[in-house]
Amino acid sequence: MEINALKELLYKAEDQIAELGEYISNEIFEHPELGDQEFYSAEFLTNQMRKLGFEVTYPYCGLPTAFRCEYGDDEGPKVAFLAEYDALPGYGPNKDELGHACGHNWIAASTFAACAALKSIKSHFKGKIVFIGTPAEETEGRKIDIMEAGGFDDLDAAFQIHLGEYNAVECVALACTDLTFEFKGFAVHASARPEDGINALDACQLTFAGVNALRQHVSSDVRIHGIIKEGGAVCNTVPDQCSMQLFVRAADKDYLEKIVQRVINCARGAELMTGATLTYRRAKNTFYDYKMVPELQEKLRQNMMAQGITEFVKEDIYHAGSTDIGNVSYACPTAYGYIGTAAYSKAQTHDVEFLDVANSKFAYELLHKGAKSMAATALDIFCDESFQSQIKYK
Repeated sequence: MEINALKELLYKAEDQIAELGEYISNEIFEHPELGDQEFYSAEFLTNQMRKLGFEVTYPYCGLPTAFRCEYGDDEGPKVAFLAEYDALPGYGPNKDELGHACGHNWIAASTFAACAALKSIKSHFKGKIVFIGTPAEETEGRKIDIMEAGGFDDLDAAFQIHLGEYNAVECVALACTDLTFEFKGFAVHASARPEDGINALDACQLTFAGVNALRQHVSSDVRIHGIIKEGGAVCNTVPDQCSMQLFVRAADKDYLEKIVQRVINCARGAELMTGATLTYRRAKNTFYDYKMVPELQEKLRQNMMAQGITEFVKEDIYHAGSTDIGNVSYACPTAYGYIGTAAYSKAQTHDVEFLDVANSKFAYELLHKGAKSMAATALDIFCDESFQSQIKYK
């Protein structure tokens, strides 16, 4: 069947499972769970995939709330859709409730709908449809653990679309890691015996001063930002136990490592200046920058335009955040994008107001457009050998 006719068949298949996709979005939204605790969501999603006839591996790569579901044959490409389903804390009247203010319920539903629609027309193409559940994007970045375990190595492509302020397929994500510095000093009365004290808070402040001096001598894409986590107990005692945390980002994962060492040296310098003893630790997972495959991104853009999504914004490194999908992009060709919600609300992801967006009827409309766009681009891979060769890593 000619590709455009096959896509029309795909769109009709997605229309037929539209209510199921919306049900999944609502179910995940109504059961928010923090990263690595998404047991209800993972069980719910894998059960839905079993009903569709997918083969389920759960848990996956040693992660209790990760999973991998597959349907198809080994004669063609393997194309994956990456679900997220962790929520955020700090909502509700007392700021003690969880909520999907980042729209991960929508991501789980749109990637599910893409898989379900493709499965409905699977007899028309060779290959394997893969649905991978990736926990804790907001915190630990478990796509990184899956990548390090080889969980993406056999894929020919991976897809995900996120709700956002604007439409975008030329996306940017900065490499990122975080550092925690702890300084141990010596507590004395701050007025009676200051000469005998060792001020751990001074060490934190001097570390920040060193970092601020460093900013002039790094490339303009670098971001270093942090907080004092523990700064002392009372003013009339020299603080003897203080700690701070810094996030360090850069446009390139290799350059990030150079900056990390220079930031650590700032803390070592503070240790020497104050006499406070430094200990530090780095987060286990380092988020990579996003490695874009232009041909794949352009095909996704074309398929999004076929769904009426236009006016795309090109992201830049100076206004970028970080995501663990960057690590996926180093393991296999990855298409990542945004569908904008500004026409419905000025709320942005993580805002409390975005809770009214993420599971709205408007979001459902975008859910189907996103699912069709991703699935259509996957069809281009499944059905076009020349396109398959274009998106292979050079």
